[in-house]
Amino acid sequence: MARILDTTPAFEAYARTAFLESTAVREQQWQDRYEGAHAEVFESFYAKEPATDGRKALVRELSSLRQRVGEAAPALTGIVEEVDRQVKAALGVTAASAPVHVLIVGPSSTNAVVGRLGDDVALFHCLEWFRSPDGARVLAAHEDAHAWHEIALGEEPPTDDVAWMAFSEGMAIHASRAVVPGRPEDDYFWFGYDGFEDWLAWCQERRDELVRRFGEALDDPAAVDTFFGAGLVEGRWRVGYFVADEVVKGLGRTLPELAAMSVAEGREAVRAALATAG
Repeated sequence: MARILDTTPAFEAYARTAFLESTAVREQQWQDRYEGAHAEVFESFYAKEPATDGRKALVRELSSLRQRVGEAAPALTGIVEEVDRQVKAALGVTAASAPVHVLIVGPSSTNAVVGRLGDDVALFHCLEWFRSPDGARVLAAHEDAHAWHEIALGEEPPTDDVAWMAFSEGMAIHASRAVVPGRPEDDYFWFGYDGFEDWLAWCQERRDELVRRFGEALDDPAAVDTFFGAGLVEGRWRVGYFVADEVVKGLGRTLPELAAMSVAEGREAVRAALATAG
């Protein structure tokens, strides 16, 4: 069985009465009653994903958020139980340890993130982002690949190296395809979220140009944000994920072979591939 830590009973206990309060009181009680009930969890989560002003927006819609979380928690519990062992098998990881899956309501800008909880690799699933089981299954497989990969590496990988990011994200995209096959191709990049229907076609039309631009930015300190974060390339977000998928596809390695590569090996494989791409 997967290792799952579900914080939603504490959220439900908070939300059941807090909706009667003002927005300011709701926000304070969120911190005191919900986050305070799982202080170590949120300390670890915010160490990876600093809090934003998202809590203010969430508490304004507390009743609808409560309903979404009530639907998401059991759905995601089943999804994690299903995909966790499949991702481990797909990557060929043999480690005895396993990631802890933490179900939280997290007022941040991320739908899921891998971090640490104590000595364990932890995957924080942010339930406020839940939209559908199909999209959540692809997202869980993608992020679980990062978690199992970190366990296989035996170290926390860098977050400021764009070549490594391409290797890591490309591998996670390939793992999600293997574990959750048959979804629309957009889902492996956007997990069923609306508003990005033309994104993949746009990237495909500019494939060579995007790969070239990515290769030219390998030593740019801003490249991680430009290609994988909030930055834009010709008005489009996250085009680095498309490039990562293309580059890792071109490496011709199996998922277990990819997962067995060190950070240095993955980084250099991407650099070498991009050096000959154009």
